[in-house]
Amino acid sequence: MNKKELINSIKKYLLAFPAIIISILFFIIPFILLIFVSFTEKSSFFFTPKITLANFYKAFTLYRFDYQNTLFLSASAAFLDVVFGYPFAYLMTRKIKRFSDLFRSILLIPLFGELYIAFGLWYLFLPKGPLAPLFEKFGIEVFKAFYSMPSAIVALAIYTFPFAVLQIGIALSEIDPVYEEAASCLGAGPLNKLFKILIPLSMPGILSGWLMAFGWNLGAYAIPLLMGGAIVGQRVVSVQIRAISLVMMDFGMGAALAVSLVFLAIFAAALSIKIGKGELI
Repeated sequence: MNKKELINSIKKYLLAFPAIIISILFFIIPFILLIFVSFTEKSSFFFTPKITLANFYKAFTLYRFDYQNTLFLSASAAFLDVVFGYPFAYLMTRKIKRFSDLFRSILLIPLFGELYIAFGLWYLFLPKGPLAPLFEKFGIEVFKAFYSMPSAIVALAIYTFPFAVLQIGIALSEIDPVYEEAASCLGAGPLNKLFKILIPLSMPGILSGWLMAFGWNLGAYAIPLLMGGAIVGQRVVSVQIRAISLVMMDFGMGAALAVSLVFLAIFAAALSIKIGKGELI
């Protein structure tokens, strides 16, 4: 390695140094601490730590129903993201390419936070909201419809919609339009081109977008809580973590639930990046 290559290599590491420090201070060290807390009994970590393995056993037995709800809610919302995100991504990358930057900017709005989405839906649909008459017209009870699992799924789908769209958009932008033109010359219609060319070739982007949305949905807290997550039949792990840690003061159990959720989210994100060939939005 000559002097110039050595300097360039050092510059790369220097540019990455702030991100590495932030990751170590605000993710790796707290996560290691969280893992240690997860192996302690109740709140003994703050006094004389009592090591136990019972927390993880309880996590997957006593709170199995909460995990099922969490996985179902996250997977369903990610599925909606892919179904509605695919045509949006196609339009953005193929039909209205000149406005793609504008649409990418609009897509970032849901990422401002779950609270914006939950309270925005409250304003739209709850009594006296501008869309509340739609419920009344069809004889639907507003509160019953709003505080439900389907409502939480839709809200989470809105929250993670950008992840699916942008991952699918990356895959679609790499497909040469020549394939579609050749198919048209051979007499293929729009549906044939969609199901025999575009979807098979963009499948890595579809899977990557689903996994990325799924991973983000796992840790959602505000939307499940404000839209029925505190109801016994709709409890999710993130809501349980708060209740166990701050209400029951069982920090070991809460940490065990949190650690399992973080590992699952990391696995989903890593798999998404691998399937998407290292491309992340």
